[in-house]
Amino acid sequence: MPLAIGTRLGPYEIQASAGTGGMGEVYRARDTRLERIVAIKILSDHLSSDPEVQLRFQREARTISSLNHPHICQLFDVGAHDGASFLVMEFLEGQTLAERLANGPLPLDQCLKIGIEVAEGLEKAHRSGVIHRDLKPANIFLTQDGPTKLLDFGLAKSGVDLSAVKIATAARDPELDLTFPGSTMGTVPYMSPEQARGESLNARSDLFSLGIVLYEMATGERPFNGTTVAMIFDSILHHEPPSLSESGFSHGYSGAVSRLMAKSPHDRCESAHELIERLREIQRALQSPGNGKTRPGRKIPSIAVLPFANLSAEPDNQYFSDGLSEDLISALARLQGLQVASRTSAFRFRGENTDIREIGRQLKVEALLEGSVRRSGKRLRVTAQLVNVADGYHLWSERYDREVNDVFEIQDEITAAIIKTLEPALAGQQQALTRRHSENVQAYELYLKGRRLWDQRAESSLRAGLECFRAALELDPDYALAYAGVADSFSILTAYGHMSVGEAKQRVEAAVRKSLELDATLAEPHFSMALSATIFARDSGPAERHYRKALEIEPNSSATLAYFSLFLATRHRYEEVPPVVRSAIEADPLSPFVRGLTGLSLQCARMHHQAMENARQAIELQPNSVLGLWTLLMVYCTLGEWDQATELGETLVSVSRRSGLFMGHLGLAYGLSGQSEKALALLRELHQRQQVGEYFNPAHFMLIHFGLGDYEGIHASLLTYLQESGNSWGLEIIFGSFLDRIAAHSSCAELLRQLGRPD
Repeated sequence: MPLAIGTRLGPYEIQASAGTGGMGEVYRARDTRLERIVAIKILSDHLSSDPEVQLRFQREARTISSLNHPHICQLFDVGAHDGASFLVMEFLEGQTLAERLANGPLPLDQCLKIGIEVAEGLEKAHRSGVIHRDLKPANIFLTQDGPTKLLDFGLAKSGVDLSAVKIATAARDPELDLTFPGSTMGTVPYMSPEQARGESLNARSDLFSLGIVLYEMATGERPFNGTTVAMIFDSILHHEPPSLSESGFSHGYSGAVSRLMAKSPHDRCESAHELIERLREIQRALQSPGNGKTRPGRKIPSIAVLPFANLSAEPDNQYFSDGLSEDLISALARLQGLQVASRTSAFRFRGENTDIREIGRQLKVEALLEGSVRRSGKRLRVTAQLVNVADGYHLWSERYDREVNDVFEIQDEITAAIIKTLEPALAGQQQALTRRHSENVQAYELYLKGRRLWDQRAESSLRAGLECFRAALELDPDYALAYAGVADSFSILTAYGHMSVGEAKQRVEAAVRKSLELDATLAEPHFSMALSATIFARDSGPAERHYRKALEIEPNSSATLAYFSLFLATRHRYEEVPPVVRSAIEADPLSPFVRGLTGLSLQCARMHHQAMENARQAIELQPNSVLGLWTLLMVYCTLGEWDQATELGETLVSVSRRSGLFMGHLGLAYGLSGQSEKALALLRELHQRQQVGEYFNPAHFMLIHFGLGDYEGIHASLLTYLQESGNSWGLEIIFGSFLDRIAAHSSCAELLRQLGRPD
C-alpha cells in the first residue's frame, strides 16, 4: 500500500510520492542524518513475495552499488519496510528522455551531449563487467541541472553469458508493452540482434541499443518499428533503417549511428570509449564557430585548464594526460597578471559536456584551455585549443605529433602560444615556464602515476604510489619531486593510522632532506617538510616556517592552505584558522577534499557549526566523501547528537571496517550514548586483530576508553602513544574538545605535556 507522508523508514522520512515504476512506488524522502533529499524505491506489495522479482531487485542494488559515476544514478542505501525491500537513491529532478521525446526530436548539439554522457556511464559499467541490457529513453534521465543519468540496472548482469536469464512479464512492468516471457531480456524495440535471438551478450549489445536511442533523439522515430513483436524482431534482424544523412544530418553523426546499429557486433564500435571519442570529434566540429576561423587575441586575465581527454587505447594512460594538464596549470600560475583556476575545481568538469559559458561562470574565468592526448607506443599526439568563454570563439588551437620524449617541449610550446595569444597583458613573460624536474620521461611518468595514486588517499593506493616514486628514483636519483612524493606517502600512511611513527619517521626525514637539497626553490619539498614536521616533530617552528615558504612560492595552493589551517588549529591558534580556511576555499571552491579538510580544521578549532557546514558541502560535492562524513561524525559526537553519530559511525565502519579510526569513533559514540556493550565489543575486536598482526594507532583504543569513561585505559593507551608517536597533533584532530577533558585528568596531563600539547 502507498506510504503516507511522514512515514519513517529507518532514518528516512517520506515527504511525497515521486511516481510509480514497473516494480513499485518511488518517493521523495529526507535523510535525517545527513539532511539531504533522497529517492526511495520500494517494491509493490504484490511483488514483495515473488522470488524472481526479489532477485531482480537485489541484483539492481548490487549492480548500482558497484558503479560510482556522475552519469549513473547513485545508490546510497538498501533496507526493508514491513517486509518490502527498498533502495535509497540519488533524488533527481527533471524528466526522462522518453518524456522529452514526446515533444519531438532534439537538436544535434543535445543529441551529442546526451549521447556522450550516456556512453560515459556505459563505459564505467562495462569496465566493471556490467552490461545494462535495457537501455532505452525511459531509463535515461535528463536532470534540471544538466547531467544525464542512467537508470534501472534491474536487468543488468555482470559477465557475458546472459542467455539463460528470463525477462520480466508485461504484467510486472507495464512499460514493457512489447516484452514477453521467453529466453530474451529487455525491451523489444531497443534490443540488439543477438539479444533478440537469445544469444550470449557483451558490451556491444548496449552500444546497439544506444544507437537506436541516438537515432530516435535525432528523428523522433524509432528505427525499427512494427505492430507486433515478431515484426519488430524481423526489422531488427534483417532490415536497415533510413540513413540519417537523408534527413539532413552530418555524415559524421549519421555514420556513427549506423555503425552502432550494425547487425554483427564485430562491425560496431569496439567500446564505449571509442564512441565517446567519435562523438566528441563531431561535437568539436559543430561547436567551432566560423568554420574554425579564430579571432585575434585580446586581454583575458583569467584562465582554467580543463583535464585533457585521454584518447589512448589504454584507459590507464589517464594519469599521463592529467599530468600534462597539471603541469600547464603550474606553468600558467607563474605568469604575473593571470588568474588560474585550481586543478581540483577545473577537473570537476571531467567527462561532463557542460556548456563552456557555465564552466566559465562556475570557475570565474574568461578563457578555457582544453585538449586531448593520444598515445600509441612511443608516439604522442596532443591537441590543444584556447577558447573564449564569452562567445565560444577559438583564440588559438594546435596539434602536436611527436615522440613521447618530446612532452616537455610540447608543454613549452603550448604555454608560449598562450602567452602570445593573451598579449599585451602578459608581454615580456616568454621565458620557459614548464620546469623540467627530470629529463627522464619514464621517471616523469612514474611520478605522475604516483601522484595520482597518492591523491586517492586509500591505503592500497598510497602504497602503490610509494612504489611508483621509488621506481622513478631508480631511473633518476636526482628527482626532487619524487623524493617529496616518498615523504608525503609515508606521512599520510602514518597520519591515517596505517603505519607507526617508528616505521615511517626516519624514512620521511631522509626523503625530505634529499628533496630540499636537490631543489629548495620548489614548493613541494617545503610542503613535504611542513607536513612531516606537523606529524612527527614536537617543536612546531619548522612546520610553520616551511608552510609559509611553500605558500610564498605557490600562494594559491589550496592543499597547502588547508593543511596549514589544520596545523594552526592543533596549535590552539583558533583565531587564525578562519582566514586561512577562507583562502583555501577561495583557491579551490569546488574541491570536496578542501571542504572536508577545512571542516576538520574548524572542528578542531571548536567551531563546530562552521565545521558541520563545510563537511556537508564536501558531501554535497562528493556524496561518498569520507573526509566530510568523518568530520560530520566528530561534530555529532561533540554536540551530543548520539542518534546521528551512531548511525553515521555504523555506516562508515560498514564501508571500511579495516579502519581502526572509524571503529574508535563509533566506540566513543556508543560509550557516551550509554551503549557500553557495543563499545566493548569493538574494543575486543581491535585487540584481537592487533594480536594477529594488524597495526592500530593507540589513539583508536583511547577513543573507545574515553567513551566508556575508563581513565585507566585512557592512560595506558596514552602512554603507548607517547612511546611510539611524535606529538599530540593526531590526538588534537580526533579528540577535539574532548582532549581538554582528558588533559584535566591528573594521570594524563603530564603525558600530554611531554607530547608537546600547547597549554
